[in-house]
Amino acid sequence: MPAEQRRLITSAIDSAEEQLLQLRGVHSGPTADVALRLLRGLGHSAGLIENAWKRTALAAVNGGVPLQEVARWVDMPVEVLREMLTADGRESGG
Repeated sequence: MPAEQRRLITSAIDSAEEQLLQLRGVHSGPTADVALRLLRGLGHSAGLIENAWKRTALAAVNGGVPLQEVARWVDMPVEVLREMLTADGRESGG
């Protein structure tokens, strides 16, 4: 995973941790607002992580690792992984 992507994920997780502290009352603020910020941050982090694993899976397949093996690594049916990787290629213009 590229260093920039790791930095973004780490930053988002750190932000989520800070917001969790706010939920426990360490900082003041309405609970609903803190929860909303936390969920948005976690959603963003989840998107970054999903992008990273898909790129890694695609790189493995392109590097010669059989799709069946990669599917086993990510605990996903081969057909589902193939469809996800193919759909991502179409969406990004590839």
